[in-house]
Amino acid sequence: MPSCAEKKLLLSGEIQRYECELMFVNDSFGVLKYTIDRQYRVDGITLYPGDITYGLYWVGRPYTLYMWNLNRRNRALYYFNVADRISLTPTEFVWRDLVVDILIDAAQNVHVLDEEELPRTLSPGLRRYIEQAKAHIISRYKKIILETEKLLNAHVLS
Repeated sequence: MPSCAEKKLLLSGEIQRYECELMFVNDSFGVLKYTIDRQYRVDGITLYPGDITYGLYWVGRPYTLYMWNLNRRNRALYYFNVADRISLTPTEFVWRDLVVDILIDAAQNVHVLDEEELPRTLSPGLRRYIEQAKAHIISRYKKIILETEKLLNAHVLS
């Protein structure tokens, strides 16, 4: 698979860059694959080296979505990032991370993460955007997950 960079722009101005495998891209949707290279802990869940992440990106949606395929537990978890400024090319996926994340665990429980990390100086408009995106994800996550599974089967896993 060809290489593609995920470039995440943080509100602090920092840029994080990850080298991934390009699985699919068109003008409005793309999928990257990333193999976890070190142990991560997220809200009590441990990701281990070798676990697979599929990153799904839609231009114009208020989020990105990581599907974590946890090898040893034969299950998937879904991790939404509230986002904007998503742009996709065959060599680089760029998006702005708006801090708030929503984890859907294996039991379909919703965990809203990192709201306390939002800057106090955030503009009212951006704060409203984040709240609306969070409400959108929470009210539609089941439908989005079903859509995600169909997209992965159509574009990646087939």
